Amino acid sequence: MGCVLRSMGLILIVAALFVAACGRPATPTSDLAWAYPQGESTTFGASPGPGPVSMPGSALTLSRQQLDAATGPVDWFPQDHPPPPAAVGGPVLGGATPCAECHGYNGAGYPGSADLAGLPAAYIIAQVNAFRTGQRRSALATQPNTAEMIKLARAVSPSALAAAASYFAALPRPHWLRVVESATAPRTRPDKYGWLDPAPGGGTEAVGDRIVEVSDDLPRSFLGNDHVMLTDYVPPGAVARGRRIVETGGGAGAPCSGCHGQGLAGLGPAPPIAGRPAGYVARTLWDLRTGARNDPGAAPMQAVARGLTAADVRDASAYLASLKP
Repeated sequence: MGCVLRSMGLILIVAALFVAACGRPATPTSDLAWAYPQGESTTFGASPGPGPVSMPGSALTLSRQQLDAATGPVDWFPQDHPPPPAAVGGPVLGGATPCAECHGYNGAGYPGSADLAGLPAAYIIAQVNAFRTGQRRSALATQPNTAEMIKLARAVSPSALAAAASYFAALPRPHWLRVVESATAPRTRPDKYGWLDPAPGGGTEAVGDRIVEVSDDLPRSFLGNDHVMLTDYVPPGAVARGRRIVETGGGAGAPCSGCHGQGLAGLGPAPPIAGRPAGYVARTLWDLRTGARNDPGAAPMQAVARGLTAADVRDASAYLASLKP
């Protein structure tokens, strides 16, 4: 009888664990899946055609051969910035990816990557070091841009990192971002590199409870045009709701201005957060909330992020994106 009871008890424990497991989100990002697009294919690297290749507003025109022979990202608008160090424009020793490949020469970033212009140099260095040590990861273990940053952080020398950080810190913050409140957005599909591609055939789809972040001209973005607008389609009312969360702290009870300063333009080591793309802000908050980002400077923000729901994160991100830097 004792064996039977023990067996029944074991069955009940296993069943309880199974029920509990079924009640949990499938992954740490399930509640905010829209911020972590995962696809099986990509449009990145699609042929620009035979050439010549030019960009609106740029004085530069390149043949297809010149484009293919480039040793780093093409600098279409050199008037926007001072001469970049090698870590930014390339070529980089060891074959590491130049910063401008993902963040642009003007620091504005591209879909799926951060905007770096105007961040304190010490903050940039601290974040790259956190990627290197494993203290900054993504809540989504397979997030491509995080994996690329970890690889770069382990390859870059302290002197090259310092030069790149000083370069981006000295740049004015550009504003190639707009927020549109709408019930619908262009139809998209997730790209395997962590952003949204236009869906074949075009059309529109419901925004629902997410934010749909799309480049207005993805092929030109891929060719290094850092003047292409990024549009965040957000649910109607999200900006007003997000403003209340940012100004009061919402469930976290900590208004953002307390650390990020007047106008959310940054204060001391705390970075500026006004005018940042909603997708990046949402991922940052969720990475903090889940503990995937746990470098020393993250501790105060972890407490704040844990007081926010997925809807709070969405709306606060929409509001911050709507602000001018």
